[in-house]
Amino acid sequence: MRVGRGPWLSLLAAAGLLLISCAPTPTAAPRLRMVVLPWACTETTGQIITLAVPSTAYNQPVTASIYVPPCYDWSPGKLPIIYLLHGGNADETQWPDLRVRQEADALIAKGAPPFVVVMPGGVYRDNVDYGAFVLKDLLPGIEGRLRVRADGAGRAIGGISLGGYWALKIAFQNPDLFAAVGGHSPVVTRGAADDPSALARTAVGLARLQISLDAGILDSLHTSTVQFAATLRARGLAVTFADGVGGHNRPYWRSHTADYLLFYLNALAPAH
Repeated sequence: MRVGRGPWLSLLAAAGLLLISCAPTPTAAPRLRMVVLPWACTETTGQIITLAVPSTAYNQPVTASIYVPPCYDWSPGKLPIIYLLHGGNADETQWPDLRVRQEADALIAKGAPPFVVVMPGGVYRDNVDYGAFVLKDLLPGIEGRLRVRADGAGRAIGGISLGGYWALKIAFQNPDLFAAVGGHSPVVTRGAADDPSALARTAVGLARLQISLDAGILDSLHTSTVQFAATLRARGLAVTFADGVGGHNRPYWRSHTADYLLFYLNALAPAH
């Protein structure tokens, strides 16, 4: 008996369909996964952090309080930086107590570019060159760890009282390293040949610095600050001087912290 081809063909076709359905489905070529970053940071306040800065001047680490702005992690490029030195018998907590964070946040909220403020500690001692600490320990220590500007146009320095002495002395001796310097109720003379009062008459290159000075009218250093400003102006240098009600104390400085920060920010050039 001859078997017809119809049933066999049907069986073969069914088997083929079964093989096709069991075959692995071709895998699509892998595609890169897109990582979507936040398009805008929603932080509205900065923070004060502390860092221990290794120091050869002190032979031990020196603590620094550092203001980092809102959205620091998302800010593009390197940020301008302000170094603020404390007064005598104070430390790295003085400037934060003067509301640096709050005033800096307020300026940024009004449209100022984000910036970093470094407020180092370190006791002022006769056997420690605080200028060497700032130049050789602090600046490289901070610039090697934070995303901040390391060019003179992106740096400013200032200080209160004895910190003002050191800020003025450092800037007058190295005017290419800073865009601006501020002396707030500053000590300007301690009887040395390289005091700020002496450098005001002899230092070269000061025209590239923006200089701001202030003292309360009840401050015992008011008269010497006025004379210091006059010496600089006699050389044709542009100096901002302000005085107001107050003495040599934190309430006076605290009431002017926003003014100090605004001066430094206006002096700092945008990054290229």
